[in-house]
Amino acid sequence: MISFLLTLVNFVRSIVNGLKDPEFRGLFITLLVTLLIGSLFYHRAEGWSLLDSLYFSVITLSTVGYGDLAPTKIGSK
Repeated sequence: MISFLLTLVNFVRSIVNGLKDPEFRGLFITLLVTLLIGSLFYHRAEGWSLLDSLYFSVITLSTVGYGDLAPTKIGSK
């Protein structure tokens, strides 16, 4: 558990330090906006919970695509 917390602290520190760089900040904001729009879209279009929609957006954006969630409506495919 301590290892996880230390890794999490290092991750947050890296993000905070990265936000000082304008290029990183732009990419980070673009990532957050893309995840927000994707999550809201799938929440409304498929009727999934916000957590499921965020999960699907992250998995799709990272190109992992586990296949455990899949859009069922034509408009959201």
